[in-house]
Amino acid sequence: MRSILAIALHDLRLTFNDRGAVVWMFLLPIVFATFFGLVMGAGSSPADATASLAVVDLDDSVVSGALIEDLEGEGVSVTELTPEERSTNEDIVRTLVIPEGFGEHVLAGEQQTLRLEKEPDTSAEAALVAQARVVAAIARTIGRLVVASADVADGAAIPADVFTAVDVSPDLVTVETRLAGRATEIPGGFAQSIPGNAVMFVMLIALTYGAASISAERISGNLRRLATAPVSRAEIVAGKIGGRFVISFFQITILMIVGLIAHGTLGIFIGDHPFQMWLVLLLFAAAVAPLGVALGGWIQDPDRAASVGVILTMVMAAFGGCWWPLEVVSKPLKTAALAFPSGWAMRTLHGVISFGQTLGEMRLNLLALIAFGVVFGILASRSLRVD
Repeated sequence: MRSILAIALHDLRLTFNDRGAVVWMFLLPIVFATFFGLVMGAGSSPADATASLAVVDLDDSVVSGALIEDLEGEGVSVTELTPEERSTNEDIVRTLVIPEGFGEHVLAGEQQTLRLEKEPDTSAEAALVAQARVVAAIARTIGRLVVASADVADGAAIPADVFTAVDVSPDLVTVETRLAGRATEIPGGFAQSIPGNAVMFVMLIALTYGAASISAERISGNLRRLATAPVSRAEIVAGKIGGRFVISFFQITILMIVGLIAHGTLGIFIGDHPFQMWLVLLLFAAAVAPLGVALGGWIQDPDRAASVGVILTMVMAAFGGCWWPLEVVSKPLKTAALAFPSGWAMRTLHGVISFGQTLGEMRLNLLALIAFGVVFGILASRSLRVD
């Protein structure tokens, strides 16, 4: 075991001394995941949808002011605009218009209508959040009116100073919203780009740098010299596979730490179970690490080994759902994805991140990844010659 660990750590040191490998391991996955997460949209949990709301107050009364104050709250960003500013601002997609005379008529007990204008391309989720906030603000205004009317004769208008003197107590009931059970929406935004790019770049490093370094060691004679040391052939093969796994371990761990920081500071959605996501990625890394060793054992030229590794990575990334959700492809392509470890990994990660599944429920997926690791390990042991 000590010899296996020594070989693995030696390969790790060589990898970290290669600046190009470090860039491909850590920087590019973050750049790609960020770019495609923003392009594909839906970067947060559906339960955490937020909305911007512009308010045009044509009344400018104490009642309209109280209503606008109640509009501001969690999930809604309120901006007050004049009619002129509203007509020239093309970025506004939702506007609440408070008509002139609104406060006077409301205090007199007369029915009034508020107009919520929405652009055709507005987000459905954000629109629902804004509507819910408007309804809540109206309810609080009605509550103020009920309290203020207790000090006024029946049928008489409520004085503005009586309305403003109403003590607004804190809400006795609060509502927390989150997804119940499993989501049914197709993963998008960062929920797709983060696991997709993590899986793809773990494969890329294992199958390109991993294969090329093994091939280069065969040409340079390093493997023959290693065979003269007091270690068995099985320990050498296990050490080389372990080296690729240790490299992936650091790659995955650092990327997960960056994801957690982005989640805490920027609100980027990575699911509610990052530890389970980390475990799935490590199991996937253990499955593909032997394949990189096998490629290096089969192909003698390092450049050719790296090229074959790139091609295999792109094929497995495309069919495995790293570039687009498997949920949007045809049934034959969904079936084809099961021929690759990337397909099983992406199915499992989507289950953890987007569909509320546990690793226990997806044990078949985990067993499939273990099976790929065993098969690739056998191939690596047969292809890697050290004499």
